[in-house]
Amino acid sequence: MKLLGRTCRVRIQDDGDFCDPKRERPLILCLWHNRLLGGTLGHYRVYPKRRVPLSVLTSASKDGGWLAAFMRRFRMGAIRGSSSRRGVAALLEMAKYLRTGGDIAITPDGPRGPNYQIAPGVIHLAQREEVGIVPMEIQMSRYWPIGKRWEALWIPKPFSKITVHYHAALTLSPDKEALEAETARLDAALGPK
Repeated sequence: MKLLGRTCRVRIQDDGDFCDPKRERPLILCLWHNRLLGGTLGHYRVYPKRRVPLSVLTSASKDGGWLAAFMRRFRMGAIRGSSSRRGVAALLEMAKYLRTGGDIAITPDGPRGPNYQIAPGVIHLAQREEVGIVPMEIQMSRYWPIGKRWEALWIPKPFSKITVHYHAALTLSPDKEALEAETARLDAALGPK
C-alpha cells in the first residue's frame, strides 16, 4: 500500500492548520468510511510527527483488527470499538486520548452504515470534550471499490490523483438541543458523496 501511495499524486489543502506541527490543541478528524484508505495515503505524507500521534477508531471485529494493524504501518494508533461492540469503552478511551493531546480520526458513517449518514457519537464526543471537528474531504481521480455493499472501500489506482482537503475546524455548540443542526453542518463540510 505504501508503494501504491508513492505512485499517486497527492494534493493537500489545509484550511485550518491541522498539519501545523506547532498546533497543541487536539482535534477530531472526520472522513467518510469508503475513503479511509485514500485518506490514509494522503494523510501519511503530511501529518507532522506530534508528541501524541493520531489514533483511528476501528471496529472491534476481525476486520477492525486488520484495519488497526494497517494503521500501525502508517504511524497511527487504533482505538477499538463501535456502536454494537465496546461502544462505551471506546468513547471513554477516545475522551482520555484527546485529553492527553492526541488527535482522533472517526468515520461517522461506519462500520454499519448507512453510507454518508453521520452517527451522533462524534458530535457528542466533540461537545463533551470541547474539541473541534476537522472535516476531511477526500477525492480520488480513479479507484477500485472493494466490496459490493455500502461499506466498500475505495482503493486508489496507481498514478491516480488524491485530493485531501482539511477544512477549518468546526467549533460545536455545547447545547445538546443543537445536535441536528451541528450534524447538518458537519455533513455539508464533508463534501460531495
